[in-house]
Amino acid sequence: LKTGHLIGAKPKVQFVAQLVGSTVASFLTVGLFVLFTKASPCILYPPEDGQCSYGAPSVSAWAAVATAVTSPKLPIPPSSGYTAIGLSILAAICVVVKHLWIPRKYWHLVPNWNAIGLGFVVPQVYYSVAMGFGSVFHYLWEIRNPAQFDMYAFPLAAGLLAGEGLGGVVQALLTIAGVGGDGITRGTSVGCPGFEFCG
Repeated sequence: LKTGHLIGAKPKVQFVAQLVGSTVASFLTVGLFVLFTKASPCILYPPEDGQCSYGAPSVSAWAAVATAVTSPKLPIPPSSGYTAIGLSILAAICVVVKHLWIPRKYWHLVPNWNAIGLGFVVPQVYYSVAMGFGSVFHYLWEIRNPAQFDMYAFPLAAGLLAGEGLGGVVQALLTIAGVGGDGITRGTSVGCPGFEFCG
């Protein structure tokens, strides 16, 4: 609703859009799951070395949480639990302090614990590198041309996110078609460091 509010959309229209999107997505998601598992069976049957072209990092993190919660003997060291409890308390204290004692103009200096938590759930570096690059780009663009930033920043960010997702679908389709499986038969190393296949 916040994004819709920023662009001036009415709540009723947003609700209808979410309803339609959820209905379509419930069918589309099943098809995409079948597509990705056919392109990369290691999603369902992980190999011993743990390497998979379509890894699901957050899934593995939540699977570890489910195992830890349901296991009769805790499979993680107690220090992990103490750290999680400590970080939860610290996040709650930050929110209370932010809203009670910090002036609104300094709220942007208070850490966003959702973003910090995302770093714990998704261990790959490329997400944090992309978020860091995007933040710096966002900051410099907003300073240099605020009017242009207000008009194009959110649509550009949404397009980049959607493009990454669609790129994954295209990659899965190409893998099923036998393109780029090894980079030699039908693939290419163009754009890869040292012209060594990186797909």
